[in-house]
Amino acid sequence: MVRISSGWLAAIAAVGLVTGACKKNDDKAAKTGSGASTTTTATTSGGTPTPVAVAGTDDLALLPVDSEMVMGLNFAQLQQSALWKQFSPKLMEKAASGLAEFKVACGFDPLEAVKSVSMGLKGLGGTAPDGAIVVHGPEKAKVMACIDKAKTEAAKKGTDITVDGDVFIVKDKEGQPSAFTFVNDTTLIGTIGAMGTKDGVLAAAKGTSALKSSQAFTDMYSKINTNDSLWLLMNGNSPAFSKMGSMGVKPKAIFGSVNVTDGLTMDMRIRLGTPDEAKQLVTMLQGQINNPQVKQMFDKLDVVADGTDAKFGVAMSNQKLQQLIGMVGGMMGGMMGGGMGGP
Repeated sequence: MVRISSGWLAAIAAVGLVTGACKKNDDKAAKTGSGASTTTTATTSGGTPTPVAVAGTDDLALLPVDSEMVMGLNFAQLQQSALWKQFSPKLMEKAASGLAEFKVACGFDPLEAVKSVSMGLKGLGGTAPDGAIVVHGPEKAKVMACIDKAKTEAAKKGTDITVDGDVFIVKDKEGQPSAFTFVNDTTLIGTIGAMGTKDGVLAAAKGTSALKSSQAFTDMYSKINTNDSLWLLMNGNSPAFSKMGSMGVKPKAIFGSVNVTDGLTMDMRIRLGTPDEAKQLVTMLQGQINNPQVKQMFDKLDVVADGTDAKFGVAMSNQKLQQLIGMVGGMMGGMMGGGMGGP
């Protein structure tokens, strides 16, 4: 399992930028994939629409060219969804007091500040990946003014924050560093692992990564709806996929998106080496998903071959999603309650 260093998480939490994604406008732009980066609007406290950058191809120049996984979160869209409004109070329950304290101390709500996040990570087979994260929305002046206030609270939890010019370095209680700086007034970039230094984050902030110059990457990226709530692209060479090889599946990549509204839709692809490999995988999977008991759990569940890709389409209404959550919760409760420890 991939584990991002606690310093990385503590760093983002300390400045209140990606709460909810740190452990971790339904508006659609006409262009997706490898087109120009898109924009949406946020409303300021005075009611004036303000342009806000949304993760797009410009972010790719800031992410490591050798990333094993590239992903993006359209946080502004997610927060407008009915499912987020339904489930977020429970999800954010533990963070509520910290968010309230942050808002009082720093004068802004971090959840409202963050509009989108994108990241590129490598070393996924280990315990401390290297990589970079780009956060759109938070205002540089407000964040930097709040760092001194965040330092005191972070220190109580064993996290050290230091400021060096326009860069702030965060070290967790294990001494693992993360580095942050602003690319412009509303775009923050952070680096972790071997890149988590002042030199590392300043180098990443120059935006000279050749990630978007890779023909294979841009071909796959063009097939992803990057305006959805969450999108990702994972390199099949990553050690994270080592177990799939033992099952006879050797993906070149896995990519696609998940969109959250009042229900959930997912469009994903597994890229194989040849069209025949894609057809074989589709045939194998169709035998399983065509089971009536499986089918009835979804509004849409299909897989088809598209060249060298096995293409998956999933759609679930709010009602069916809640039924699935209830069923999984019941199964987990059974195992925890006595199914595994009974006579």
